[in-house]
Amino acid sequence: MVSTLRLSTDELAFALLLSDQPVAAQQVLVSSIGRELSKEEAQGRLSAAGNALFGQGLVDIRDDGSIVSSPVLTEVSLVLTRAAATLRFTLSAPTGQRALSYHFLDDAIYEHWVDRGVAHVVSRVSEDAIMEGCVAFFNLSDLQEIAVATGMLPDAVFRQALRQHDVTATIGLLRDYGIAEDTGMLLAEDMVHTQAIGDMLAIYYHGDNRAPMSDEGCLVVLGQQRFWLFQPVKQGEDVQVMLLPGTIDSVREQVQRLTRVCRQIAAREAAVARTGKE
Repeated sequence: MVSTLRLSTDELAFALLLSDQPVAAQQVLVSSIGRELSKEEAQGRLSAAGNALFGQGLVDIRDDGSIVSSPVLTEVSLVLTRAAATLRFTLSAPTGQRALSYHFLDDAIYEHWVDRGVAHVVSRVSEDAIMEGCVAFFNLSDLQEIAVATGMLPDAVFRQALRQHDVTATIGLLRDYGIAEDTGMLLAEDMVHTQAIGDMLAIYYHGDNRAPMSDEGCLVVLGQQRFWLFQPVKQGEDVQVMLLPGTIDSVREQVQRLTRVCRQIAAREAAVARTGKE
């Protein structure tokens, strides 16, 4: 893929059908309107999508009447259904939820996002694009950095703090678990008055149904003026949440760490695939 490909949800569903991915195609269609479609409605939408793709030169009709995808459309379908790993950013705010994904397949990385819920945008990108996308996605460049933020909270306490409605009570809770007073005052304010909560996850896929799973990631809490970065850490049977410096450099370190995880997963899968062909 040498450029960005932009597909409507119906066009993507059509492409997935051509790639023998009917379940994925159905999921894409349902996600676009939030309900199941009748057979007639689905056929009508897919027929229109096929015509649009033909007009763009992304599908062709053979002499025997069969329909074939162009190489770039086949590539997109493969990336979205067979990626070895995905580094995904998500953000939940009162205005809704958004996601930005970087899919890893063999030695390539593909950026994928949905524009206003109606168009899937897929591009082959360099590794540097992941950090650029992260900063823009979370709007970090417009927020203050907190370089001295450090500490560790039990996962249950961290979640309790996010549910608090009183800043003073949250300051006390954070103080009880060793968060410095100056840091705790700012953190408590942003936990009580959170603007959005996001995460960064290194995702791998398990089993024949490719269930997404993740063992590595970070949490991002956005306040009105600041952002906070947290890393869950497993200690035996317990999970602790480590408060990391809320800086662009700290985010870069985590993005690089998660990128390495995804690359390692993709490399292992590629090696297994090569072995199977030998």
